[in-house]
Amino acid sequence: MNSTPQSNILLVANYKSDVGFAWWLMENFWAQIANSFANSSSTILLYPEINKIPDVLKNSPVKFVQHDFSSRSIGAVLSLVRIIQENSIRFVYLTDRKYYDWLYLLLRLNGVRVIVNHDHLPGERTNVGLVRKFGKSMIHGLGVFSCDLYIGVSRFVMNRMIETACVPARKCTYIHNGIKIFNNSKSLYAHELFDIDKNATIIVSTGRATYYKGIDFLIRCAKRLKGEPGVGKVYFLHVGDGPNLEDFRRLAHELDVADCFLFAGVRSDIALILPSCDIGIQASLGEAFSLSILEYMCAGLATIVPDNCGNSEAVTDGVNGLLYVPQDIGSAIEKITLVLKDPEFAASLKRAARTTVEQKFNLETCNDSLIAALQQAWGLERAVPSSC
Repeated sequence: MNSTPQSNILLVANYKSDVGFAWWLMENFWAQIANSFANSSSTILLYPEINKIPDVLKNSPVKFVQHDFSSRSIGAVLSLVRIIQENSIRFVYLTDRKYYDWLYLLLRLNGVRVIVNHDHLPGERTNVGLVRKFGKSMIHGLGVFSCDLYIGVSRFVMNRMIETACVPARKCTYIHNGIKIFNNSKSLYAHELFDIDKNATIIVSTGRATYYKGIDFLIRCAKRLKGEPGVGKVYFLHVGDGPNLEDFRRLAHELDVADCFLFAGVRSDIALILPSCDIGIQASLGEAFSLSILEYMCAGLATIVPDNCGNSEAVTDGVNGLLYVPQDIGSAIEKITLVLKDPEFAASLKRAARTTVEQKFNLETCNDSLIAALQQAWGLERAVPSSC
């Protein structure tokens, strides 16, 4: 007798199994899904390439299969059909995939009942013209080429789905990202690690070293701040690697701020570095709902971010952080100097930031909300409460 459950779940990874970046959050979601629905369904996870299995998934009831979901070759499509049929896949959970795709029809023809697409993609989108909007609406109206539930990581992303991608509002919802709460006890860890004067202020940024993340903007802010009176000794510290790192090192030298703009590269001790800094700053051209911002707030930093995309859903200006005009150095410097010159105000921002993350953006709340949404969409029995 075949004891394999007949309504199983397919999870799809977009990168090979040993890629990091923010995929730790998706790996956490996959483990939550597999554990939460283990009583009623088996879970299969597709990786385009399998190398090292992430630790969070090693003890989860997940079957790993190597297959490139993005490939549209005849061989790849036939392989996907075989995976769907042999594993009795009825539910699919995608991350950052197309809003509509002929492949979704193929999935449905082979037994898939409900497709969920979780959108973490950054950035603003240009408004679509009436003709394109009509075309997109018609495709979504058919249903078979689109997903059944679209989850954005912020209200901003959900609204983008509805207004730009023309997804019916009834199919859309949002669940804010969450992070693991870490100890934010103040220390001199970063000062000692990077040989910074213990009395100096550290303004930290984290993330991929790319132009999209605005590292060049931060270097120019450092140049402007260097001549600002009454702010004391200030260091900028960027944690993260990326393809444009050497460009940014050169720019720091060209602008004569290499002595106060430090590059830490990739670090595994970010939970120790952040609480020993004073200000967390972000300059990205647009994030869906930034994990870096949540980490700054969790660390109890005065958090200063551009007023774009989903940032204002985490940061309330003047309450738990500060918002500046995107790509406006003068506006960013104004916010930085406000924090530097008013320690009492800065302290109130820091306390409120920590409280906000503890209460609203912790990983447990995020996980519970996701599993509840999937349980409703898939109609599956929940085996165990989700936990981080």
